[in-house]
Amino acid sequence: MKAHELARRLLEGEDLIVTRRGYEGGVHEIENILLPQPIHLNVNKKGYYGPHEYHDVDYCGRCEDLDEEIPKDRAIHLS
Repeated sequence: MKAHELARRLLEGEDLIVTRRGYEGGVHEIENILLPQPIHLNVNKKGYYGPHEYHDVDYCGRCEDLDEEIPKDRAIHLS
């Protein structure tokens, strides 16, 4: 989902709290929206990791594995 699609969908509905998944059925309220960051898309094969992985600015083993520099794709992280 892209940021503008999320914003449109949120604006169509009621003014409710927004949550993210927690542990064992619990949920957390969204408290932060981080600035856009470089992200490696579709790099994790094991489902429990999630398919994508943020680029680590200090040392990125994923860049080394993929033989690339900072990825061009970026994402906004909600926490």
